[in-house]
Amino acid sequence: MKMTIKEQILLQLENPINEITARIIAQQKREYLEKIGKEMNITPWMERMIRLSLVIDLMKALQNYVLPTDKLEGFIWNEGPKGIEIKMNISRDGDIENIQHLQTEAIYAGGYNIQRLHLRYLTKTKMKRVNGELATEYQTQYKKLSKIEKLEKEIENFQNRINEYQTRIDELTPMSKEELIVELGKHHMYAWRVNTTKWEDVDKEYYEGTKEEWEADNQKLIENGMISMIDWDVKRPKRYIKDFEKKILKLQAKIESLTIS
Repeated sequence: MKMTIKEQILLQLENPINEITARIIAQQKREYLEKIGKEMNITPWMERMIRLSLVIDLMKALQNYVLPTDKLEGFIWNEGPKGIEIKMNISRDGDIENIQHLQTEAIYAGGYNIQRLHLRYLTKTKMKRVNGELATEYQTQYKKLSKIEKLEKEIENFQNRINEYQTRIDELTPMSKEELIVELGKHHMYAWRVNTTKWEDVDKEYYEGTKEEWEADNQKLIENGMISMIDWDVKRPKRYIKDFEKKILKLQAKIESLTIS
């Protein structure tokens, strides 16, 4: 099948577009590390969106002069001091006797925290302005990928919560009763159930029971506290994990439907 003019142009510019995509990703990772303090996870969808944004900017610049039915008669690009210099020869309606020329400079812009690195196009041509709509196809793809990226972010958030819950479950599950009592004494909600006061220091005017009754009360507090801690840190998270796993499956199904359509 014969390639369209925009497909031919993208084939010619595949290497520089890939290189700029890599530069943008490196910039975003560097800034994320500086601000957040950890490595940024660039998903395949994010990388495709970055690449598509470059393609859309290119096609928006060209569609003011180039029609989808035009034919590419010649194409060269060079690395310039400020970016990429592109020159192309174009024929329209089969009129090869009237070759038209278009030159555009793709200048690097942004890349300084506030604005992401991108290409700004300055086009020189005597061609009449048209409405080529070359970017429409790629804008539609970008919107679809944007939806997928949001769904993947939701999946990532659910998975992070699952991992956090599972880590706590794995910590508590193998503990002995003595170890659980120590853990209870450090718990943010139930530490108060571990009474470290010695019998000798108990205010006997306030507490009217015997030492044995006081110890039994403390033991009951501890036992109830361990039950509450296990319910809060193990049983409750297990229920959440099952719920999150179901939600992840639904989100993955949505992503699959978007990739197929």
